[in-house]
Amino acid sequence: MQTVIIVQARMNSSRLPGKILKRVLDKTLLEYQLERLQRVKSADNLVVATTVNNSDDPVVELCKQLGVSYYRGSEEDVLSRYYYAAREYNAEALVRITADCPLIDPQVVDRVIAYYLRHMDSCDYVSNVSQRTYPRGMDTEVFTFSMLEEAHINALEISEQEHVTPYIRKAASKR
Repeated sequence: MQTVIIVQARMNSSRLPGKILKRVLDKTLLEYQLERLQRVKSADNLVVATTVNNSDDPVVELCKQLGVSYYRGSEEDVLSRYYYAAREYNAEALVRITADCPLIDPQVVDRVIAYYLRHMDSCDYVSNVSQRTYPRGMDTEVFTFSMLEEAHINALEISEQEHVTPYIRKAASKR
């Protein structure tokens, strides 16, 4: 099973624009996060899904510098950006992480993936966010590519397209 971590990252944050490339000591916050995610043992690939906006060119440059895969897509339709990134990198299981979790613990991510793998015959989605089991900043969601594809095809609400998992969570809870 090809397990791919996809990190949503963009520079145009409404509360603190450019926060993911703010420097702490000698590295950007995104650099710290990507280094931590590279230590996740149960993932086969790590991809940054950013936008086609020129403002996100520095995100792509950082990925190139670090040798991290990336995908560029729509800023507004995050669901489609995520879907096409997953498709391009042949993801079968997706691990959704947002770029505003620079201190994420790789062991927590591994635990959520392990839980998913143990229960994948009976569930399409697992997370530690629906019912908070870890502090904020450790947010990890894992789901199947087929669930993402279903969401990509059927999510009609703007709120379901601006975010990746609302449709997935709703559909998974009905199964």
